[in-house]
Formats: sequence, C-alpha cells, structure tokens
Amino acid sequence: MHVANTTYVEFASQNRLEFGHKGRHAGHARAKTKDDEMRDFVDGTAFNFEQGQRARKLFAAVVLAALDDAIADDKKYGNGPDQIARWARSRDGREVLSCAGIDPNERVVQGLMAFVAQGVRTSVALSREESERRHQAEAEAA
Repeated sequence: MHVANTTYVEFASQNRLEFGHKGRHAGHARAKTKDDEMRDFVDGTAFNFEQGQRARKLFAAVVLAALDDAIADDKKYGNGPDQIARWARSRDGREVLSCAGIDPNERVVQGLMAFVAQGVRTSVALSREESERRHQAEAEAA
C-alpha cells in the first residue's frame, strides 16, 4: 500500500513539474492586452443585456397570461376588470409589471381594466389581422 501511494505521489509531482501549475499549455498563453479586456467587457455587457431582454419578455408573457385569465373571468363571472385591477395592485402584480418593463402606476391599472372590459383576447389583439381591421375601422370613422 505504501509503495502504491509513493508511486502515485511521484507521478503527480512529475506531472506538476512537467506541465506546470496552470496546465500543459500555460507557457504558450499570451498576456491580456487592453483590447482583450475591452472585448471581454463588451461581450459581457452584451450578454447581460440579452439576458435582461429575455427575462423582460418572460415577464411580459406573464402579464399577457394574467390579462387572458381576467378576460376569461369576465366572460364567465363578469368580474374581469376587478380581478386584473386587484392583481395589478398586489405586491406580486407590481413586481411582475416592473420586471416586464411596465411602470405599475394607477394609469396602467386603468388601461389593463379597459383592455379586459373590451373582451378581446391578447392573442387576437396582437395579431396582424386584428390590427389591420382596427386601423381600417378608424379610417372609415374619420
């Protein structure tokens, strides 16, 4: 047993001497320049920005789901605007709205309530056909 441990220790120490502390190619690494540091900073900043954008889209999807739920409640029970207002004024609702990039103020709550009162599902309201139909109706009314 002692011989095996000694052999392993000798082998490990030989590897440390041969390959150095940082690995086999540590001697071939070039020093970081100011350009490399700036590139790493820009890459890191771009990555963080993209992560933030993805998170914001995720929370926006939660807001759309809450709107759809309130519209369904409005059609079933008639209390959709009250439900979305209660949610938007709650701590969780304010947090989700903030993370979605929406300022959770009373004007936003009134807008959410008006949207739910219209009864148009979010998928329909965001579709191109609905948008074109709405613009055509506004043009005819003007």
